[in-house]
Amino acid sequence: MACFSDFPLTFSLRGDETYYNFFPAKYVTQYLEIFADSKIYAEKSLRQRIAFNSPVKEIQKSKEGGWHVLHSDKQRLSTSKLVVAAGLTSQPNIPILPGYGSFAGNIFHHKDFGFSSILANSQVKHVAVLGGAKSAADIAYACAKAGKLVSWIIRASGSGPAAFASAQGFGPYKNSNELLYTRLAASLSPSVWMPRGWIERLLHGTAVSRRLVDRIWARIDADARRPADYDGRHNEKNGFSNLKPDTPIFWQNDSTGVNQRPDFWDVIAEKVKVYRQDIVKLEASSVVLTKDKIEADALICATGWRPSYISFIDTSLAHGLGLPTSTDVEAKPEWKDLDSAADEEVLTRFPSLRNPPPYHASSPMSSPFRLYKHMLSTDPTYNDILFLGHIAVGNNFRAAEVQALWATAHFDGLLHAPSQANMKKEVALGVAWCRRRYLTKGELGHWLYYDLIPYTDALLAEVGVKGHRKIGTRDFWAPCVAEDLKGIVGEYLDHKALQDR
Repeated sequence: MACFSDFPLTFSLRGDETYYNFFPAKYVTQYLEIFADSKIYAEKSLRQRIAFNSPVKEIQKSKEGGWHVLHSDKQRLSTSKLVVAAGLTSQPNIPILPGYGSFAGNIFHHKDFGFSSILANSQVKHVAVLGGAKSAADIAYACAKAGKLVSWIIRASGSGPAAFASAQGFGPYKNSNELLYTRLAASLSPSVWMPRGWIERLLHGTAVSRRLVDRIWARIDADARRPADYDGRHNEKNGFSNLKPDTPIFWQNDSTGVNQRPDFWDVIAEKVKVYRQDIVKLEASSVVLTKDKIEADALICATGWRPSYISFIDTSLAHGLGLPTSTDVEAKPEWKDLDSAADEEVLTRFPSLRNPPPYHASSPMSSPFRLYKHMLSTDPTYNDILFLGHIAVGNNFRAAEVQALWATAHFDGLLHAPSQANMKKEVALGVAWCRRRYLTKGELGHWLYYDLIPYTDALLAEVGVKGHRKIGTRDFWAPCVAEDLKGIVGEYLDHKALQDR
């Protein structure tokens, strides 16, 4: 699944490098390097078309149409069409901590962990890891395996620790990801991206069917928690039970990862101290928490990312484009009315979302993404700019490939967008659903963790390409893999030729 449809990943991996077909991320990096050199158009490879070390300073809407892109050394590039594909994981989010300047050790973001020498540095004995999601877990595990004394800090004021699904599959599925990326699994999630029809009515339309779906999700949640044995390890001195997710895995409020190591839980339980507390301040060689004080020679912040576009799109333009800005900027009755109507529609369509479990609800610091199909501004003034890769999904390869095709069709003029009013209604529906479906994680309206398959199906249908690409019942229960999308560019070109006649 970790590749594009027209360029298979063909590395030979050692047996000890794979775990239920999961493999180290370094091979994805190698794959992308080879991909960039191998894809050649008009005698130039993708790599040759990339301007490295050339950060964008600002984008400006041209009065004559199109865009000006100001990048390094005040150079300006002008274009009639612009794609912003900086994604969600380009700008590290480093929290502002009291006493930051007095801390004698290293403080860095998990983005830089792989380049650091921290695991081999004998002077670094105590490592503090801040964060509750998969990246924090991976770093805590790696440091513990390297013999460090590890303190894992998860904010009490945050959404809590991530849930970790087992990597193991069953039956025809090599691993849990293969099961996740099936239309069978997708149908169990109440999603506005699923086409309205008999499957939705069957699984989400009656009280009886909803109870059945709830039981399936309860089983999935129990299966994910069982290997951890949060309450049965008797490791309270290490605070292991603090890793228990606050909400069931269905809601994704705590985020979700896959446990890709057979000894992960044992190592964490035995060698890592887990604190569910906020950081009060940093001192020269320690981290002061609300109840405890821990020694630390290094603090690694697995604290997520800041929006990439804020470094080159000013607030006024960002608001017009439909990007998150401060909440007071978007305080318009129009969106409030649309959101309210959309929320009622979501709850009528999916009553199971009406009563979520208790969870940490943070006050939104910004407005949500207001992009049609998560790419296009609803303002026709900005019909010549698209934002790709600004959704949170589990498989970015499939999302990138399908979004790119949709973007091509849009710029080719083949898509027939609805009226601006209807575009806004659809956007409001997506935001309202996302907030109900994914709680705090859904506040920005771009969290589609369980919805990748129906989302990409919807985009493919719009561009005139078949989304259901397997024969018979396999289309429902078999995993949607990269190879399924092979040939979609040719199909699109055939469709375009027909439309151009």
